[in-house]
Amino acid sequence: MTTVAIFKWAMNPHDERVFNGVAKWAAERPDVGDDDHAVVATALSAANGGEVVGLTTNPAGDLSFAAARGADRTVAIDSVPIEADALTIATVLAHAIEKIGDVDCVCIGDASWEPCVAGVLAGLLGWPVIMEVDEVRRSDDEFVVVRRSGVGTQEIAVSGPVVLDVAARREEETKPGMRVVLAARKKPQETFSFDELNGSERTFEIEGYHDPEAVVSNVYDGTEDVDGAVAQLVAAIRAEGVI
Repeated sequence: MTTVAIFKWAMNPHDERVFNGVAKWAAERPDVGDDDHAVVATALSAANGGEVVGLTTNPAGDLSFAAARGADRTVAIDSVPIEADALTIATVLAHAIEKIGDVDCVCIGDASWEPCVAGVLAGLLGWPVIMEVDEVRRSDDEFVVVRRSGVGTQEIAVSGPVVLDVAARREEETKPGMRVVLAARKKPQETFSFDELNGSERTFEIEGYHDPEAVVSNVYDGTEDVDGAVAQLVAAIRAEGVI
């Protein structure tokens, strides 16, 4: 089976400038995300010796990012518009993953630049998605995923295929040296066409819907101390992992 590590797929909003009412980006191509190094590391762990393919929507420049960190080959999607929305990005990624074939795990960064893409991608593929992933290991025919949950972590066992939304806890400590990067550039690279991947439409059939189960939480205990009430509210929100 193949594991896909998605990198350089989102535009950096900090590079965006507006000229005469038109948004433009200094780089005009997707940038390396804060989570991309952790995405590749997680994909390698999930693959457990199997093939890892780096997938990017930035065919310009150096494609060695994932390969220099252990990926076996790289696939780039050409000519993705810089103004593409989350649905368009997720659609071409989903078609590329299907074209790569035999994929049972997709790792993508928990990017604040385009936070909807991981969930939309999983929906298009028809796979479950696990958010805020710290690490993963393959155990027999399933993945054991460690994710953040409130102030702690939890382990989830899931059978593939699955999308893992990876959130890096820290910056990359040791970047690949030039010798490693040069060697990575010799690994196989392939380019897919945006027009080809974005050409077919997807249809969905709704089987039903229901309201989610909800439990009311009493955060304020009735104290007349306003500061105390605020402290209780903040503590409860942090316990739920919201902040």
